[in-house]
Amino acid sequence: MKLLVLGTNNSTTWMMVNALMSDYPDLHVVIEKPISRFVFLKRRVARLGVMNVFGQLLFILYSTFMQRLSQKYVKKLLEFSGLSSVPRQDIPITYFDSVNSQECINWLSQKCPSVIVLNGTRIISSALLASTSAKILNTHCGITPAYRGVHGGYWALVNGDTDNLGVTVHLVDAGIDTGGIVFQDKIEIEETDNFSTYPVKQYIVGIPIMKQAIDNALCGCLSTYERTDLKSAIWHHPTLWQYLWVRFSRGVR
Repeated sequence: MKLLVLGTNNSTTWMMVNALMSDYPDLHVVIEKPISRFVFLKRRVARLGVMNVFGQLLFILYSTFMQRLSQKYVKKLLEFSGLSSVPRQDIPITYFDSVNSQECINWLSQKCPSVIVLNGTRIISSALLASTSAKILNTHCGITPAYRGVHGGYWALVNGDTDNLGVTVHLVDAGIDTGGIVFQDKIEIEETDNFSTYPVKQYIVGIPIMKQAIDNALCGCLSTYERTDLKSAIWHHPTLWQYLWVRFSRGVR
């Protein structure tokens, strides 16, 4: 097996899979089942506190409304770029409760993929990293190391940092978006864009550079670099009150 995608069952995973299928018809997909909401909230509260998590939950509800309003615009973006987020039924899919489970690790050891593409999974464990010789690549919606974590496009706009509004393809290591950078590219924002459309644009420019990274990995010429010109920072979901303050004070949607 040359190429494997480890992802979650969401639109960006299928954007990636559909785009890769034309070049890698033997592609196999592993889908990680979502973590239970109770466990997810318990861990987040322990890390960020009750009020922050409450505000984040309110924002998630609000962002769902934004996604619905942006559906037609997203459809146009995908059609223009020749991409599709519709799940495929004609490719092999294997399901695991977690990509870090022993079952998944054993399965990967048997399949011996040359390249693994991550998409939205849990943070990869050291046990999984040690179990495979494959190059593991990730598409990160942000310019690292300045915008690690989540919603890198949004936080770059909040900071007025349009020079670092973009996407990163990087190797995966034990840290959070700390692996060596393979490629980066920028995106352009229009008035019709908002929080829910930034990632779509990031994937539209990120998929071609992911393809190039895969080709380089398969031919043994993959190289990485570091951005020592940027200060490393990790970002989280905004709370609803953070988002609304920025929305009305700075116009960042």
